[in-house]
Amino acid sequence: MSSIEFLKELKLVAKGAEAELWLGEFLGQQVVIKKRIRKLYRDPLLDAKLRLVRTMEEGRLLARSSSAGVNVPFPFFIDPLSYTLIEQVLNGPLLRDIDPIDVGLMKKVGFEVAKLHLSGVVHGDLTTSNVIVLSGTDPFIIDFGLGAFSADLEDRGVDLLLLKKSLEANLPNQSYDLFSSFYEGYKEILGADAAQILARSQEIERRGRYFAERSFD
Repeated sequence: MSSIEFLKELKLVAKGAEAELWLGEFLGQQVVIKKRIRKLYRDPLLDAKLRLVRTMEEGRLLARSSSAGVNVPFPFFIDPLSYTLIEQVLNGPLLRDIDPIDVGLMKKVGFEVAKLHLSGVVHGDLTTSNVIVLSGTDPFIIDFGLGAFSADLEDRGVDLLLLKKSLEANLPNQSYDLFSSFYEGYKEILGADAAQILARSQEIERRGRYFAERSFD
């Protein structure tokens, strides 16, 4: 059980390297609980500091994105003492599990990523595993654990390249059309800036930076 008043942890649904995800109840409402877990190999003081900073940062990223109209899980509460973030539950399949993916859906993903970038936020891990689709048509971007506040061209380019590589890994026969549709939506929101970001993404790909050892499962 959680130490936070009015919060119940009901079911562990995922456990990653950085955090556990629980389904729970907060003030009578179903929520997702993200708890950053201790790394035993790290110095305890450093570990506590890193978990605190990352928990608070993720909450701020979600709050900024949500206020800018981006489809993200709404952050209800942050508890810095237990390194816990309480978020809205989103019920739907991951984008990676939809086959085939409609190009119209990918255009909507482009809208959301463009709004995210316009708000001064980059995701840092923008793959098909980090988009949930509600009602078959509405994409929501999730898991901002590697996100940052940035308007840097390189950081935005990395987001685009991560999504492109994820599509190529999971849906190779559709990837070109799907990314083209994504970019169509992205450009519709960002205008002329989109071409510059895409060009930087292509430059990063040529350099081979970030991606040689990466898995996109």
